[in-house]
Amino acid sequence: MSMNFQITCKRENGNLHVAPVGDFDGSSAWELIHLLDQQYDGQGQVHIDTGRLRNLCPFGCNTFQCKFYLSRVPAHRLLFKGENGHALAPEGSLVVAARQRHPCQCNGDCAQCRCNARVIPEKQNPQKVLDNNPPSCELLERID
Repeated sequence: MSMNFQITCKRENGNLHVAPVGDFDGSSAWELIHLLDQQYDGQGQVHIDTGRLRNLCPFGCNTFQCKFYLSRVPAHRLLFKGENGHALAPEGSLVVAARQRHPCQCNGDCAQCRCNARVIPEKQNPQKVLDNNPPSCELLERID
């Protein structure tokens, strides 16, 4: 394991929450695989927060994706959160895209905010209907 890598984990509501921190290389990938294998009890999902990973070595990401299947955790039970989720997620797992901040730092639901009601360009929308869908929605997608 890299000197600049640590993993914390906890159980909450039947799910395992894992937070790797630091530089992710090949040995870090093996450490994460072994932790998942030891801690997963066959129930619930495994939430992996990738937001505090600094340097992702391509070899580490490939090692995790290719050797993950040696663990007893089914890929469909993995849910990756954070900006590095796509780099780590093996085939069949879920990735939650990081939520983008609005320019005004609101959640997009304040009445006075310009980002709350964006006007669709006239070429696409001659009636000038307001688009009330905020531009930064949380996106859940399956990696296949």
